[in-house]
Amino acid sequence: MSVRIVTDSSADLPIDLVDQHQITVIPCYVVVDDQTFKDGIEIKPDDFYVRLQSEGRTPTTAQPTVADFQAVYQDLVGQGHQVISIHVSAKLSGTYNSAEQAKASLEDSSQVEIIDSKLASIALGLAVLDAAAMVAGGTDFQEVANKVRRDLGRHHGLFALDTLEYLKKGGRIGKAQAFMGSILSVKPILKLQDGEAHPVERPRNRERAMRRLIELTQDLGPVERLAVIHSTDPDPLALLKQELSGLLPVGQIIEARFGSTLGTYIGPDALGIAVTQAAS
Repeated sequence: MSVRIVTDSSADLPIDLVDQHQITVIPCYVVVDDQTFKDGIEIKPDDFYVRLQSEGRTPTTAQPTVADFQAVYQDLVGQGHQVISIHVSAKLSGTYNSAEQAKASLEDSSQVEIIDSKLASIALGLAVLDAAAMVAGGTDFQEVANKVRRDLGRHHGLFALDTLEYLKKGGRIGKAQAFMGSILSVKPILKLQDGEAHPVERPRNRERAMRRLIELTQDLGPVERLAVIHSTDPDPLALLKQELSGLLPVGQIIEARFGSTLGTYIGPDALGIAVTQAAS
């Protein structure tokens, strides 16, 4: 039996890495002006961010359905694969619950392992890549699942937002609520911790926010994997990669983009960095 990795579109993995590692990505849904789209398939980031910043109704998101997961699991298990399904934090989305319900409906649920990553966006993506690398290296099904769970604490995500407005509107503000009193004229930095967004710092301008992102990431070294991500402005990524080249060579740093699922909450002009810390 071979092992296949499944995740959801909130992982924000670049398509070339998805294809390279034969990762199955189940799209989340985004509702824009009463139209429902499959993230990354029926609506692309450029179109989404134009709509996000228009005068229309604030977009909302929805997790993949139980039927979406059933179709993928039945197909992969029917082909003789075992499945490790790694998903966005259960505190942020109902995706994990949909996956669990789908697994419970299978005739042989022992062939599917579902993992709540307690992560989101490209930090989740790095956990998925970690699993894919273990599969490629010949690690067996149960050990891959066990090791992914054990290593979740090695994956970190830091995000510099232009505004908390979208996070607040979307109801995903979490512990970052502590920053709401100073929402004006700051570029808040958040981190993923215990499955939700936590406040880190509130720099006064974008330049300072970038500098602190870099410094906070350097503090997490040494690292095995590193990714930089943006929503609408890719120009800062080259600088971020250059400044972080002491952690990994520039050519090994992944460039990604927030899709519409995460974009609904982090908004335009957002930047992020994710790392997988080296095992101690």
